[in-house]
Amino acid sequence: MSRPSTSLTKDALATVALCGYTIAVAVGFARVFSGWAFLSDFVLLAVVGHGFSFGLRRAGVSGWLAIPAQALVLVWLLGVVYYRDTLNLLIPGGTTWDAVQNQLSLVRDQFPTAVAPVLYDVVGWASLSALSLVLVISMSDAFAFRAQARGEALVPGGVLFVFIAALGDDRLRIASTALLVGTGVLAVIALRQLHDRDRATVLSARRSATSLAAPVALASALVIALLAGAIGPRLPGAGEEPLYETKGRSGTNLIDNPLVDIRSRLTNLGNVELFRVNADEEAYWRLITLAAFDGQRFTLPPSDLDPVDAPTSGDGTRIRQQIQILALEGDVVPAAADPVQASGVSDGKQLRLRQQDDSSTLLSPQDFEPGDLFDIVSVAPDADPETLASAGVAAVPDEIYLELPDNLPDVLFEETERLTAGITSPYEQALALQSWFRDPTQFTYSLEVQSGHDANAIESFFEVRAGYCEQFAATFAAMARVAGIPSRVAVGYTPGTQEEPGWFTVIGKNAHAWPELWFDGIGWVAFEPTPGRGAPGAESYTGVPAQQDESGTGGGDGSGADPLPGPTPTAPPTVVQNDSPAVTTTTIPGDAVPDTPADAGIPSDPDPNIEPVPVGSGDDDGSGGFPWTPIVVISLVVLVIAAPAIIRRLLRLRSRVHGPRDQIAAAWQRACAAASDVGVVGSPAMTATEWATATAAVMPVAARPMASLAEVVDLVSFARPDELDVERRGTFGDSIADDCELWATQIDKITTDTMTATQRVERYFTAYR
Repeated sequence: MSRPSTSLTKDALATVALCGYTIAVAVGFARVFSGWAFLSDFVLLAVVGHGFSFGLRRAGVSGWLAIPAQALVLVWLLGVVYYRDTLNLLIPGGTTWDAVQNQLSLVRDQFPTAVAPVLYDVVGWASLSALSLVLVISMSDAFAFRAQARGEALVPGGVLFVFIAALGDDRLRIASTALLVGTGVLAVIALRQLHDRDRATVLSARRSATSLAAPVALASALVIALLAGAIGPRLPGAGEEPLYETKGRSGTNLIDNPLVDIRSRLTNLGNVELFRVNADEEAYWRLITLAAFDGQRFTLPPSDLDPVDAPTSGDGTRIRQQIQILALEGDVVPAAADPVQASGVSDGKQLRLRQQDDSSTLLSPQDFEPGDLFDIVSVAPDADPETLASAGVAAVPDEIYLELPDNLPDVLFEETERLTAGITSPYEQALALQSWFRDPTQFTYSLEVQSGHDANAIESFFEVRAGYCEQFAATFAAMARVAGIPSRVAVGYTPGTQEEPGWFTVIGKNAHAWPELWFDGIGWVAFEPTPGRGAPGAESYTGVPAQQDESGTGGGDGSGADPLPGPTPTAPPTVVQNDSPAVTTTTIPGDAVPDTPADAGIPSDPDPNIEPVPVGSGDDDGSGGFPWTPIVVISLVVLVIAAPAIIRRLLRLRSRVHGPRDQIAAAWQRACAAASDVGVVGSPAMTATEWATATAAVMPVAARPMASLAEVVDLVSFARPDELDVERRGTFGDSIADDCELWATQIDKITTDTMTATQRVERYFTAYR
């Protein structure tokens, strides 16, 4: 066992500084976790990890033993914090390992579709994040104190912080980065002080060095952190789109399966106006329906696209609507169920829409542009409790709507059997499932859960009993299939808010998913298991009044641009009924429009007087309300205060670069200048010994260091080069030159101690030595 050779104070300060940097890395997890429950656990890991390593170093334990011991202690602490119920006398066993595997499997399945922030209470995400922090603690501590690294010790934490930032949202983006930079500067300075060899053992010299280094370190860290937080976000390109998107497609665009990113639209696009609708009546504006379920996610059924151009028959409630695109991206047109005829216009050009019948997906031939207009007629099935109660489900259009994977959790089958026991009507079974999900004593609506609806996510949903529409709709659909009822999951938007007569504004917060069940002779019927949501027009058979999130009212697309004004309503297309020669037309309230010929499959062009209105160009300075002016002013003040100390330090470092003789000369000049500041009268003609005598007469307490320094100066000035080795080890430092610098520092401090407060301030800003 070797005895520790480093200073206890320096070692402790460096440990505290590195621990602070690790905690700053941990704060960065605020961008991927909701709330702050994670921070206390991560701070505990940082303090225990660095503190345990500090104790081993002071005990002289070899790094070959200390590093594995530290890792084992931290891994054990992980088990205590996250898997305590599985420990036997606080010792992990097979049950603990099984729990770890199950939780990591859940994380693996959810990671491709996960959208920050995730819920910290999901143990898999919490323990995996903590494990990454444990690796950072072990590596940074080993680099800093075993390999005697400085800035290199910050690399593991910096890499983890950047990885978190790439996956997380913008919560505390500037503040967490500034904190990381500031603590990193302090850690580097503390490590440099630690790994420089001791230059003195005199107490006063140590106090002088500390009094100089501490203010410089704190001021430097503060200035750099503030400048990083204030100037970094304002650099050119800081607010631009990334060259490579690391967070998934969290914009307004729709991916192949929009259910997987619905949480992103609910959170990231909450008040962004996506589109407007002018319709006969409110409805859920459906984008797509998903039928295939493989245990990982609901997906589109395989089907071709057909043109929406044929005369359509069928009973049901016709809903005529005009859709105006604002910020919605992609090519999937929102529409009430089920679209039977549609047309569109973009920049004066007629668009021929196509439809995938099996999924009721309506597609534009090109990506949306702000101002695009779509005229649509939909036919919603007529459903009432009596008809539904007597309807069967045997004539399902495709067996895909009943297929279930083999990996669904047992609890899903058990709960379905329990809830539907003794109920023979598929409609009554659906109501039983819906009532159970909407029961506030059973489930609660929350966005503070991880996205996903695979088998593991469904099992977690049953355990946590909280989720949002993705979990409610997917789980309901799976349970309906267990009960033998054909089902699919629809994805779209709730009606939105009526901002002006006839027009509903739909924002990101209106994103929604709901299940639809098949009933013979009726078709696909929407149900609503999600608490706080209710489909317009479905109250008669679901018993749920129309509801949606009313907390947001739009207000722009988030870019600073003025929203598009609503166009003058135009006539939607005419629906032609095969069973009657008559043509039935109903227009959206507005201009009267003549009937369309009965043989017209594609609706007539919208009113030629209506043209898409270009997006406004409201100014946005990009400041986001950040108080950059006071921050810059404060930074400049701090910089001015710290500048003299920084300049003095740089001058001393420069003298070392030129060699020990220059270092001794610089120390002598500093000592003479300090003596002159308290009244010692000298001249260039005086020898070093005469200077020492004059200093002792005015400032007796400085007599000894001044005499020692004068002796070395005389030797350097008058002795032959071979009579004095200025590079040999000194009495107090690594060399004679270091001794001289220490004596000059003592004299400088003694001079300061003899002055009044006003004189000290004046000397601090005027004496650059």
